[in-house]
Amino acid sequence: MLKIKEKINFDCDVLVSGGGPAGSAIAYHLSKLGLRVIVAESEKFPRDKVCGDAVSPIAINELHEMGITSSNIFRKANEITKVGLFVKNDQAIVNLVLPEHLPHHARIIPRIELDNAIFETAKKVGTEFLEQTRVLKYKVLPNKVITTLQQEQKVFDITSKIIIGADGSRSVVRRLLRKETFDEDYQLVGLRAYYDEVKGPSDRMDVYFIEDNFPGIYWFFPEGESGANIGLATLSKTFPQKQQQVKKLLTDHISNNKDISARIGNGKLRHKIEGWPITFYDAKKEVTGNRVLLVGEAAGLINPLSGDGIQYALLSARWASEILKKCFEEDDFTTENLQPYKKILDKELGYDLAFSNLIVHFPRNKSLLPIWMKAVDILVARAKNDQKFGEIIVGISEGTFPSFQALTLDFILKILLQGGISGSNYFLDMKKQPSDFIEDGSLFWKSAKQILSEISHDRRSNMEWISQIGKKIVNVSKYAIKSTKD
Repeated sequence: MLKIKEKINFDCDVLVSGGGPAGSAIAYHLSKLGLRVIVAESEKFPRDKVCGDAVSPIAINELHEMGITSSNIFRKANEITKVGLFVKNDQAIVNLVLPEHLPHHARIIPRIELDNAIFETAKKVGTEFLEQTRVLKYKVLPNKVITTLQQEQKVFDITSKIIIGADGSRSVVRRLLRKETFDEDYQLVGLRAYYDEVKGPSDRMDVYFIEDNFPGIYWFFPEGESGANIGLATLSKTFPQKQQQVKKLLTDHISNNKDISARIGNGKLRHKIEGWPITFYDAKKEVTGNRVLLVGEAAGLINPLSGDGIQYALLSARWASEILKKCFEEDDFTTENLQPYKKILDKELGYDLAFSNLIVHFPRNKSLLPIWMKAVDILVARAKNDQKFGEIIVGISEGTFPSFQALTLDFILKILLQGGISGSNYFLDMKKQPSDFIEDGSLFWKSAKQILSEISHDRRSNMEWISQIGKKIVNVSKYAIKSTKD
């Protein structure tokens, strides 16, 4: 029987929704393969994105392969050689040591510069960008994808062989692929403020753990010769719902934290404080479909511990391009043929993202806040006295050290030892000041009674929290077993 094959006039081989680090990076890799790539970007470059602006050593390694580390924006960026960890009554300054396979320390590169550099690099190898253009919807047919876009008042269609979702936390491509809406269990919220004329080291990024925002963090990252990116990130579900409350957390922190207020001095706020939502990884959700693939934040590839997404954006873009190379050679873009991409994500990032998700889930239970803050105290105290330990703590949070390699028995024993040291020091001090012990004992029992009262008052939420902890431990264990087999 004679079969007539439809002749399709493709506008491009690949349509990418979103021109941020993930979108422009995958466009760069695919264009270098000789493919016709169009990127639809909702804004016009250079454009800003609210972010902490920290670019990890692993992310810089990806930029190096694209030739961006020889650019002026990289040369003038602040090189980070130290990290400050701050809690209420203690601090640790950790000197960073690079793994042998990574040539550069972290840098602070404003997103308006970083995103534009990757965009320009992709254009040089042939990528076509449609700026100020939004993806409205797409339809997957047996041999093509038809995507409807809007550029100002003009609405038009583009026909491609595959569509890539690189359109961030509110991804249209992901929403249509998964047929889902907002899930606050997998959401972070961030705020950022730029200040000029600040003081202090230009090679150190500082992280603050404060009760009012825990399990979130505050940060102070140096930018340029005398600027700073100051902000916060926290879990959406534990965060105040009103925008003014969120902003007040950051402004109060900037005003009341003695270290930060001293460094700002007479410095000035450059622009208004801005915020953004971040979606992080749920391993149960799809990242591919028939002629559809998600990269970067659209796939939820965010580190819940730090909020960093640039590293995973660039890695996932490269991994996806390697899978797509084979798909184009075979002219097969089915879900089954795209599935190796999900396997790569699970192999390379699964354990770390599952572990980070577990760690940030513990402090969601605000009834136990004093316990969580004491745990952070112990970690910072150990990091202050043990350089190697501090390197691992910082390395896990930024993704430089994989969790399954760093969390050795020796590492865990050091945490337990520090807990014992802290307790011993307390009892030694008690002998000198018995009255303080009596006062602390009274506060302890008062706090304990309050915790028990809150737990019994909201048993349903606490049981749900315990259940989720159990599920996440099982999930981490699965990845751990798989990692040892590999």
